[in-house]
Amino acid sequence: MTETIDADDRPQRFREGPHFPALVVTLIVTVIAALFAGAYSWAMGDPQPHDIPIGLVSDSRPAADLASELEARTGTTFIVRSYATESDAEAAIREQKVYGALVEQPDGTARLYVSSASGASVARLLQSDAPRLEESIGRTITVIDAHPLAPRDPNGLVLFYMSLAAVVIGFVGAIQTRVNAASLTLGGELFWDVVRSALGGLAIAVMVGPLLGILPLPLLPVWGVLAMTMLISGATYSFWRVLIGGRWAMLPTWIVFVLISNPSSGGAVAPELLPPFYQFMGRWLPTGATVRAVRDLTYFPDDLHAEPYIVLTAWLVVSVGLFVVVRLLRYGPGAPGESLHTWRGRRYRAPAAAEAPAAT
Repeated sequence: MTETIDADDRPQRFREGPHFPALVVTLIVTVIAALFAGAYSWAMGDPQPHDIPIGLVSDSRPAADLASELEARTGTTFIVRSYATESDAEAAIREQKVYGALVEQPDGTARLYVSSASGASVARLLQSDAPRLEESIGRTITVIDAHPLAPRDPNGLVLFYMSLAAVVIGFVGAIQTRVNAASLTLGGELFWDVVRSALGGLAIAVMVGPLLGILPLPLLPVWGVLAMTMLISGATYSFWRVLIGGRWAMLPTWIVFVLISNPSSGGAVAPELLPPFYQFMGRWLPTGATVRAVRDLTYFPDDLHAEPYIVLTAWLVVSVGLFVVVRLLRYGPGAPGESLHTWRGRRYRAPAAAEAPAAT
């Protein structure tokens, strides 16, 4: 017997059936795909340098005049800071206050210090501007890379790849743990989050450092930074999972880390070459803080900055704290059992197995 479907019931059947959520997911994925391509293309496709800080040591040339000459010839905006001696300028580069420095010498020549470790893209820009700079100041310029990159990382991208791996594996590991070990208590979830992050951070650091010899990493502190990054990423996903449900938790996690944090990190392109939005956000998001912390530990171990560690610590406390609070409010400290969130936001409990009919 063929069932007749009233045309008026079809919209309701569609909304309540499996095709409606499939349509919603398809539309969301379409939008995210466009945003993903647009975000990375906008941030890193055609980086435009602006407000690049450089130093100047000169008895005859005001910093403002040099900035004007450079901007007129290169189309790039510079912030020129005057220093009394060559040693002061080198210290400013080492402390990453400036990306380079022009030092006029008593013999009529000049030295242009750059720092590839601070930002390979900016170092290449300054080197390419050296001939035009010679014309501007009327002196022969010798380019000196004060802090070169490791020979096996000539483009300075490995720090970004390490941070990217920690972020992505951090939330992917949290997803897989929650899916395959759904009966963990709160204590069990936190325990495995810490173990997973510690082992993952160690694996990344050992692979790039001692095993492949790509970077001269100080193993223990870099391990700690990467483990913290993985834990932050996983805790952020876990918070969204208990707040809005496992089916949609990936969406805000993806937006925060993949669409905003990663392209704004300054790992692939120096912050001064990013659009203003990404340049600002990169300082306060985990990937950027991880890139800066690992860069300092690797190339500037005597001039560490507190800011990236403060950012990572704040993210760790907030992400883990929010996860624990919402997890306790929703499910208590025990296992969540079969209580789930559907894609419509309603909760249901899986029915128990049907009881056998009573004997007659």
